[in-house]
Amino acid sequence: MSAILVHGAAGFVGSSLIPMLVANTTAPLILTDKRPVDTSDIEAFRERIETSQTDSLANLPDREVDVAIVLAGETNVDEALADPRRAFETNIAIAVDAAEWLRRNPRSRLVYMSSDEVLGESFAPLGESEPARPTQPYAASKACAETILGCYRDTYGLDLVIMRSCNLVGGRQRAQKLIPVAVSSLLGGDPVPVFGSGEQVREWMAVEDLCAALMLAVHRELPVGVYQATSGVQLSVLQVIDLIASVLGLPPKLTYVADRIVEDRSYAMDSSTLQGFGWKPESRVAAAIETAAMALSDAFRYGERLAPNTGTH
Repeated sequence: MSAILVHGAAGFVGSSLIPMLVANTTAPLILTDKRPVDTSDIEAFRERIETSQTDSLANLPDREVDVAIVLAGETNVDEALADPRRAFETNIAIAVDAAEWLRRNPRSRLVYMSSDEVLGESFAPLGESEPARPTQPYAASKACAETILGCYRDTYGLDLVIMRSCNLVGGRQRAQKLIPVAVSSLLGGDPVPVFGSGEQVREWMAVEDLCAALMLAVHRELPVGVYQATSGVQLSVLQVIDLIASVLGLPPKLTYVADRIVEDRSYAMDSSTLQGFGWKPESRVAAAIETAAMALSDAFRYGERLAPNTGTH
């Protein structure tokens, strides 16, 4: 039986997608990441699971793979602003590695995770056909990755799906992102650091809704193309912090710091193409944020680090 490969499986999206793959497919799963992949949650299915600690698909042995899902990548905007070369080198290398893997496996499908940030600042929903207008290095590195993969798709006639996502919400997120930083700061008695006014607006969505969109691609219910997954629900940084503080029963203590050298005021995507294939976000965003905050609170109290190298948002 052909396998499903998840590259970047140790990350936040992978931690939600893998249980969904286990529950909704019968295929063997190959899970790869440069970090060790924790499979303790799916131990009962270990006969279906193969893991490999690698940062390149070129290092994997030949295997019949039906679908490869590439979640790997540098995703931290602030680190990319501080070290743009690293963001470009890493995300472009991942794209070329994935494209070359697909060229060697032309009967397989590749699903690549991208970001709403490639479209740049927008106050009205933008469709997939809008030109990329990235305004900072992270976004530009993802736009470059999309261009590389699209070139391989068109040149070699390959089966490629690019899935763009808005900001994601979930209790397994452990990163320098707004929600884990806010929970960690508030529970630690520290103010939440906020860039500029905190009025920057982002679209938010439960990670499970993104995974449902990815499953459509896995089951080949989506044709080759670019798709955008978003709830369409916009919240400012301050609104998200207020929701978190409220569910934790704590005052929303803040400290305002100088804005980023580039700070897009708003992102907005149109997900009507994806919805035309039967997808729609099922989770209420406010409830998802509250649920994530409580799960992160429990993890914090058990001594987990929620936001390594905590920065501002």
